[in-house]
Amino acid sequence: MAEEVVDTLERTAKAPAQARELVRSLSAGESTRRKVELIVSELVTNSVIHTETASPDWVLLRLRCEQSRVSGEVCDPGEGFDWQHNEPDLSEPGGLGLMVVDQLAGKWGVRRNGETCVWFECVEPDA
Repeated sequence: MAEEVVDTLERTAKAPAQARELVRSLSAGESTRRKVELIVSELVTNSVIHTETASPDWVLLRLRCEQSRVSGEVCDPGEGFDWQHNEPDLSEPGGLGLMVVDQLAGKWGVRRNGETCVWFECVEPDA
Protein backbone atom coordinates (compact mmCIF):
# COMPACT_ATOMS: atom_id res chain seq x y z
CA MET A 1 0.00 0.00 0.00
CA ALA A 2 1.29 3.46 -0.88
CA GLU A 3 2.33 5.87 1.84
CA GLU A 4 1.57 9.55 1.24
CA VAL A 5 2.73 12.74 2.88
CA VAL A 6 1.19 16.11 2.03
CA ASP A 7 2.06 19.28 3.93
CA THR A 8 1.91 23.01 3.36
CA LEU A 9 4.98 24.70 4.76
CA GLU A 10 5.35 28.37 5.55
CA ARG A 11 7.81 29.84 3.03
CA THR A 12 10.56 30.73 5.49
CA ALA A 13 14.18 29.75 6.03
CA LYS A 14 12.91 26.86 8.21
CA ALA A 15 10.93 25.22 5.36
CA PRO A 16 13.80 23.13 3.90
CA ALA A 17 14.57 21.57 7.29
CA GLN A 18 10.88 20.86 7.87
CA ALA A 19 10.67 19.23 4.45
CA ARG A 20 13.71 17.03 5.19
CA GLU A 21 12.02 15.86 8.41
CA LEU A 22 8.94 14.84 6.43
CA VAL A 23 11.11 12.84 4.02
CA ARG A 24 12.82 11.08 6.94
CA SER A 25 9.42 9.75 8.03
CA LEU A 26 9.03 7.74 4.80
CA SER A 27 9.51 4.00 4.85
CA ALA A 28 11.62 3.97 1.66
CA GLY A 29 15.03 2.35 1.55
CA GLU A 30 17.85 4.39 3.03
CA SER A 31 19.56 5.15 -0.29
CA THR A 32 16.35 6.35 -1.91
CA ARG A 33 15.29 8.30 1.17
CA ARG A 34 18.62 10.16 1.18
CA LYS A 35 18.25 11.05 -2.50
CA VAL A 36 14.69 12.26 -1.95
CA GLU A 37 15.78 14.24 1.10
CA LEU A 38 18.37 16.11 -0.97
CA ILE A 39 16.01 16.63 -3.91
CA VAL A 40 13.24 17.98 -1.67
CA SER A 41 15.68 20.19 0.22
CA GLU A 42 16.92 21.75 -3.04
CA LEU A 43 13.41 22.27 -4.44
CA VAL A 44 12.00 23.79 -1.24
CA THR A 45 15.06 26.03 -0.92
CA ASN A 46 14.49 27.25 -4.49
CA SER A 47 10.85 28.00 -3.65
CA VAL A 48 11.88 29.98 -0.57
CA ILE A 49 14.61 31.93 -2.36
CA HIS A 50 13.14 32.54 -5.80
CA THR A 51 9.40 33.06 -5.27
CA GLU A 52 8.48 36.74 -5.19
CA THR A 53 7.87 38.12 -1.72
CA ALA A 54 4.50 39.55 -2.82
CA SER A 55 3.26 36.01 -3.51
CA PRO A 56 1.43 34.00 -0.84
CA ASP A 57 3.99 32.57 1.55
CA TRP A 58 3.53 28.81 1.23
CA VAL A 59 5.27 25.80 -0.26
CA LEU A 60 3.31 22.61 -0.83
CA LEU A 61 5.13 19.28 -0.49
CA ARG A 62 3.58 16.04 -1.74
CA LEU A 63 5.36 12.69 -1.40
CA ARG A 64 4.22 9.20 -2.37
CA CYS A 65 6.22 6.17 -1.30
CA GLU A 66 5.42 2.90 -3.03
CA GLN A 67 7.16 -0.45 -2.87
CA SER A 68 9.85 0.37 -5.42
CA ARG A 69 9.78 4.14 -5.84
CA VAL A 70 9.22 7.52 -4.26
CA SER A 71 7.59 10.30 -6.24
CA GLY A 72 6.78 13.81 -5.19
CA GLU A 73 6.38 17.43 -6.04
CA VAL A 74 7.11 20.81 -4.56
CA CYS A 75 4.68 23.57 -5.53
CA ASP A 76 4.66 27.32 -4.90
CA PRO A 77 2.71 30.35 -6.15
CA GLY A 78 5.65 31.60 -8.22
CA GLU A 79 5.64 32.24 -11.95
CA GLY A 80 8.03 29.40 -12.70
CA PHE A 81 11.29 29.18 -14.58
CA ASP A 82 12.93 27.71 -17.64
CA TRP A 83 15.87 25.48 -16.77
CA GLN A 84 18.62 24.64 -19.20
CA HIS A 85 21.40 22.24 -18.39
CA ASN A 86 24.50 24.41 -18.73
CA GLU A 87 27.95 24.17 -17.25
CA PRO A 88 27.76 25.93 -13.88
CA ASP A 89 29.73 29.06 -13.12
CA LEU A 90 31.65 27.73 -10.13
CA SER A 91 32.97 31.20 -9.32
CA GLU A 92 29.42 32.23 -8.31
CA PRO A 93 27.58 30.89 -5.26
CA GLY A 94 24.43 28.84 -5.79
CA GLY A 95 22.89 27.77 -9.04
CA LEU A 96 23.58 24.05 -8.62
CA GLY A 97 20.30 22.88 -7.04
CA LEU A 98 18.53 21.78 -10.21
CA MET A 99 21.69 20.07 -11.42
CA VAL A 100 21.56 18.01 -8.21
CA VAL A 101 17.89 17.21 -8.88
CA ASP A 102 18.73 16.27 -12.47
CA GLN A 103 21.45 13.87 -11.33
CA LEU A 104 19.53 12.22 -8.47
CA ALA A 105 16.00 11.91 -9.82
CA GLY A 106 15.19 9.19 -12.33
CA LYS A 107 12.69 11.61 -13.90
CA TRP A 108 11.66 15.17 -13.11
CA GLY A 109 9.95 18.12 -14.69
CA VAL A 110 8.04 21.36 -14.20
CA ARG A 111 4.28 21.87 -14.40
CA ARG A 112 2.58 25.26 -14.37
CA ASN A 113 -1.14 25.82 -13.83
CA GLY A 114 -1.53 28.96 -11.74
CA GLU A 115 1.30 27.72 -9.55
CA THR A 116 4.65 26.13 -10.30
CA CYS A 117 5.22 22.49 -9.38
CA VAL A 118 8.48 20.62 -9.80
CA TRP A 119 7.78 16.88 -9.78
CA PHE A 120 10.28 14.03 -9.46
CA GLU A 121 10.56 10.27 -9.21
CA CYS A 122 13.24 8.10 -7.62
CA VAL A 123 13.30 4.34 -8.09
CA GLU A 124 14.73 2.02 -5.45
CA PRO A 125 18.16 0.78 -6.60
CA ASP A 126 17.21 -2.92 -6.37
CA ALA A 127 13.82 -2.53 -8.04
